[in-house]
Amino acid sequence: MQTTTAMTAGSQTDLLTGILNVQIRNEEKITEQDRRYCQRQQELLYKTLDQIDKWYAIFREDAERYREEKKFTYEDNGKISIRNFHFNYNEKEDYTHNEFKPFDIINELVDSNCNANANFANRIVSYFNKTYNVAVPVPEIDGKTLRMGFRPVYETYVDAVIEHLGGKSFRETAEEELLARFLKTAQPSRWSKVKPELKNDRIILPNILRFDEFYIQHCQKYHLCYSYDGNLENICEGVAYGADDILNGSSKIIMGFDSHDVDISQWYNLTLSNAEQIKFYKNGRIDIRFKDGQTAGNCYRRLRLDEITLPED
Repeated sequence: MQTTTAMTAGSQTDLLTGILNVQIRNEEKITEQDRRYCQRQQELLYKTLDQIDKWYAIFREDAERYREEKKFTYEDNGKISIRNFHFNYNEKEDYTHNEFKPFDIINELVDSNCNANANFANRIVSYFNKTYNVAVPVPEIDGKTLRMGFRPVYETYVDAVIEHLGGKSFRETAEEELLARFLKTAQPSRWSKVKPELKNDRIILPNILRFDEFYIQHCQKYHLCYSYDGNLENICEGVAYGADDILNGSSKIIMGFDSHDVDISQWYNLTLSNAEQIKFYKNGRIDIRFKDGQTAGNCYRRLRLDEITLPED
């Protein structure tokens, strides 16, 4: 649901009234932090739209002086469409044909109005995509039908995104998609004889990565193969979620890590609270060390690694 407020030059929009007049269906499915971000973006958008509307009203009033001469009309979006392009200025006795005409600026302001609305939609949807690692397409704004004075509300896009996710909250969807990516990466191949293992305060993940043989032979460096960057990101994302309940984890949780020169002789410290260190092995194995055995076990089960079986199991 959206709300429209008729605007005139210099008028102000009551943001609170606009927000409260919206039928909120999915508001309870976003966090207070999410809400504050969306409200701030809406306030910033309205400030810009007020400025655009002010100048649009001024130039539109000025354009009315030329209506009979130019025979122009207004399109649905507020742009001016001029019919009398071939007016014979030689028949005029004055110099008004040299005067400033506001038509181009009016049309530019209409484009700015559309762009601002499109930026708002993109920022709201992209925020949730980035924060919760979901992939919801940004809705397109139809510039031909978007009217001047229109005021979108962020709940519209929150509702649309949650409905796109099947009515689930961002959190639910993010967890499902994160676990799916993690388990797909951690799943042993058809011919594997080993599977993820819980051992005291460690989780052992075999055959996750591959290192470039050329760099090993000629540079004595363990350079992570480009095609396995995604595997590492999925594993780190899963560990951050399983250990610390973080949804946007990545390889940035590994302190001092360089994928072009991986040190397989040492443990890397992690920025997490419950998972403390990670170690890489030449054969592609990854070990994660936790603060204690109970924490490791909780993470192991939360990531559903206990459900993985080998073909002969």
